[in-house]
Amino acid sequence: MVEKLKKRSIWIEGHDEDPELTEFTAALLRDVRGVLKVRINAPGHLVVSYNVRRITLQTIEALLGEFGYRMRTSLVCRLMRTLCYYVEDIECTECRLDQANCTREAFIARYMTKEHGCRDNRPEYLRRYL
Repeated sequence: MVEKLKKRSIWIEGHDEDPELTEFTAALLRDVRGVLKVRINAPGHLVVSYNVRRITLQTIEALLGEFGYRMRTSLVCRLMRTLCYYVEDIECTECRLDQANCTREAFIARYMTKEHGCRDNRPEYLRRYL
C-alpha cells in the first residue's frame, strides 16, 4: 500500500500570551502516531508532515482542541481547513476502495457473461453489402 504524505500548516492562537506554546504544541504532535515531522515556522505557526492513511488533519486538530489549544479562525484559515478535510476524506475513501481495480473487474465480469460471436441479426447476404 502506497503512503500518502501530506504537509499542512497549523496556526495556533494564544502564542502572544505564552511564548512557549508553539514548542509545547510541537512536542505534543511529535508523539502522535502517523505524524512524521513537526517544524516550527514562526510563533504560532506549525508545519506538520503526516501520513493520511494513518491520521488526518481533522483528527490532529480535534486532538489539539481536546488539549485546549485554539486554532486561528480567520476566513482564509477556515476555508483552507475545510478544503483539506474534504480532500483527505476523499483520499481516505479511495484508499479503501481502489476505483481502478473495481472498474477493471466490472468490465471483465461483464465481458465474461456476455455472449460472444456474431450478434448481427441480419441475414448473411445483407451483411456483405454494408
